[in-house]
Amino acid sequence: MNTLSTGHTHIPTTDIAIIGAGLAGSLCAHLLSQMGQSVCLIDKSRGSGGRASSKRLEGNVSCDLGLPYIVIKHPDTIQLFKQLTEEHIAAPWKQLSHENEQAFVGVPRMSAITRYWGQNAKFITGTRIHHLDQIMPQDETESSWLLRDDKYQPVVIAKKIIITAPAPQAASILASNDKLAVLLLRANQASSSYQSQWSMWLETAPSDLNALLEPQNSLIKRMIKDNYKPMRQDEKIDRWVIQTDPNWTKQHLDADKEWITQTLVQTFADITEHRVLKHGEPHRWLLSQFTENKGNKAFAWSPEHNVGLAGDWLYQGDAEGAVLSAMSLVKQIQDTK
Repeated sequence: MNTLSTGHTHIPTTDIAIIGAGLAGSLCAHLLSQMGQSVCLIDKSRGSGGRASSKRLEGNVSCDLGLPYIVIKHPDTIQLFKQLTEEHIAAPWKQLSHENEQAFVGVPRMSAITRYWGQNAKFITGTRIHHLDQIMPQDETESSWLLRDDKYQPVVIAKKIIITAPAPQAASILASNDKLAVLLLRANQASSSYQSQWSMWLETAPSDLNALLEPQNSLIKRMIKDNYKPMRQDEKIDRWVIQTDPNWTKQHLDADKEWITQTLVQTFADITEHRVLKHGEPHRWLLSQFTENKGNKAFAWSPEHNVGLAGDWLYQGDAEGAVLSAMSLVKQIQDTK
């Protein structure tokens, strides 16, 4: 990645800047790097993954507090995850796979997938992009984009931009430039359809309970034995990740964390009849999931401005949708070169 000097400031330059290092953003980075493009991947968090990120507990132990596994059924995504399996980045979770769909997890954690896909990109962490300014450098015939952070400091100059952040965050970024009104409308339309979720890890003595439990008529939507995932077996304890029902979450979105903790631990113990030996602090995923966006393309691309959108909220509303959205957008960029 080169730098552009403006007065006393040296700003990195790149072919494509990608905002958001979740599944969609990191896959875009992977595919575009393979095409020979220089890529800068930017995320507000300390690492990659987004909702597919992993929580480090102690030592090398971690668990997946967000996306517990990826269910795929499309031929293109099945092929992609077969390649990841061959590279020992992902593994099929056969217990949760069915005839027409397969479940996969990252190994040794979900974030291994995004870390692998983003390895050839320049990765800028802990940076929240807030402004997009179109510029015309003296030595170029076409305009570029200057990306600024939330303190209005320049971060990078790029010929093209891909935003893979959740719809409300994408809308906030797009609203900083009135030329991107069409893309902003698309993001705004999806912004009201998200669901939130509380998630928490806890440990019990080993048990013969299934690796996935989905209680009925409960504030807990799903309970996953994280240590039962492929290549993560731990015989000494069972480490669970529990995720709350979206409707219950909506009613208790701003509740005290200590109350959330006590409620989840007690509910888990009542359902499983197992004593909780250890637990972490609950994590609130405000933008956990989006409703499937039917009747639209799997992505959005503005060829006159070289700005695009990809993510689960543009297609299917799930992890596979994020992957398919990224693949579709990259193909569009490739076809219009």
